[in-house]
Order: sequence, then structure tokens, then C-alpha cells
Amino acid sequence: MKAKPGVFDPVLAEVAEFIREEALPEAYGRSFLAWYAGAVKSLALRAKVAQRPLLVGLSGCQGSGKSTLARLMARVANRVFGARALVLSLDDFYLPKSARQALAANLHPLFATRGVPGTHDLALLKRTLNQLAAPDGPVELPVFDKARDDRTSLVRWGDGGAPAQLIILEGWCVGVPAQSDGALLQPINPVEADQDQELVWRREINRQLQGGYAQLFEQLEVLLFLKAPGFDAVFDWRWEQEQKLFATVQGSGATTADATMSRREVAEFILHYQRLTQHALDTVGQRASIVWEMNADRAIQRMNLTAVVA
Repeated sequence: MKAKPGVFDPVLAEVAEFIREEALPEAYGRSFLAWYAGAVKSLALRAKVAQRPLLVGLSGCQGSGKSTLARLMARVANRVFGARALVLSLDDFYLPKSARQALAANLHPLFATRGVPGTHDLALLKRTLNQLAAPDGPVELPVFDKARDDRTSLVRWGDGGAPAQLIILEGWCVGVPAQSDGALLQPINPVEADQDQELVWRREINRQLQGGYAQLFEQLEVLLFLKAPGFDAVFDWRWEQEQKLFATVQGSGATTADATMSRREVAEFILHYQRLTQHALDTVGQRASIVWEMNADRAIQRMNLTAVVA
């Protein structure tokens, strides 16, 4: 990407550097400039005058590209528009593996698999948000290692001198509301039909959405949504993620057998998310400030503004 004269020169330059570092195609940079850059500017300017950190939710199904997009949004907000911005991934706030194993033993075996509401450490996330709003020294942020399926070391943000101004919370179930009790009765795939015949897993997930997750999502001042064309796209996108994880693990010299999944394992894995992914496609767009509708190759088809961002 070559910078051209104009108001977006600094954004273009920052995006060009990012796609080089991330080895992304130039089309990604053009898409960012066309569809996302204006939203980032509005959010950054709003965050700089807010009395507390502006908490923005970025929702999208697995593999939709929300993590990469969130990083670039925060980077542009920081470096171009001068807002102290950072990204929190809901994935980094999974309960440790031992805690999920305890849930599986005491509540339902399906809670051993990370991802669904109930497998996150919401208390830690709440403390982290509070610390970012009024830091007393550098704030330690958790990191979850998907290859090990467990929480790892902490990373440090800031020098403690100033609070965050813009926090982007990204995650596949961010902003997803609870379902009605009646909607839980009919299983939608073999995981539910064979392994949750008594509806214990489904009902607990829904109870979690009604409780701590709803309270968290109520704190979002802006909700952004990357809307997939349908659940069928999730497998292809998630399999692509797994192949990248395989390459990363292989490049590190670690053993890949237990760190990554086969195509069949990915197909079975995503069934744990099917219900809420489909529910999100039906509901989150009605609650979001901006909805970007995607096609099967993740290109944006249209953008819907359902609320004023700034």
C-alpha cells in the first residue's frame, strides 16, 4: 500500500505497516480504510473526552477476523488519533484448565471444553477493567494459550500514570443475549442431543448469559458486530485458524499432536458454539451500533449503522 495525499495519510501509513508485520494481503488494508477507519476515528475522539474508559464490544463468530481487526483498531486509535487504547480478548479470560475440569466433574462434562458462557473468569475481567480505569502501576493482563488449553503468563500494560481511554473487548459471544427457556428444549446438533439430554449444559449456559454476562454486556457503551453469512462459514474459518496455530506450534519446535486439532476434531469442536452463534446472527445485529455484513471469504458486503457512534 502506498500513501496518497489526503486526510487519511497517517492512517494509511499505519495500516500499511501493520499488514507488513502481520503478513496480511493488501486487500485487508484497503478494506480497513474503506469500512473501519471512520469508526476508529469516531471512537478515539469520543474516548479522549470521556470521563471513564470507553468500553467497546467487538463481536463476531470464530474465525471472523475480530482479533486482528481489534488489534489494528487499537493501534490506529493510539498512534494516529492519540487515544490510549488496548484490546482485551474474552478468550484470555477463560478459567484455568483445572477450574474447567472441576466444572465438568461437578456440573456437566461439556464444561471441560472452553468457550461457552460459564467457562470465563468474569471476576478477573471485572477487576481488570477496574484497574485499567484507575491504574496503580502497570496493569497485568492474562494470556490464554490455546495450544496448551490453559492460562499462561501475564503481560503488563501501561506505566500506571494514566488510565486507558479506549478498551476494545472482543469475543465470539460478546453482546449475545440469553435465549427463552422454550428455545432450549429442542437440540440443534448431536452434541446437544447425545451429551445434554437433560438440558443441564444448555440451561446453565443460558443462566450465565442472564447473570454475569448480561451485567458485563450492559457496560458496553458501543457494540460492533462482524456478521457472518451463516454458521456454515464457521467451520472453514475455524479450520483456517487451526492450520495457522499448527504452523506456529510446529515453528516453535513443540509437539503438535496434543496442541492442535484435526479437521474432524474442529468440526466436532464448533458444535459446542452452534446454538449461540446462530442466536447471535439473529439478535446481535439488533443491539449493535455498527454491523458489518460479511460474505464467505470475509469481505464486507455492506455496513449498517443502527446507532450513532459519536
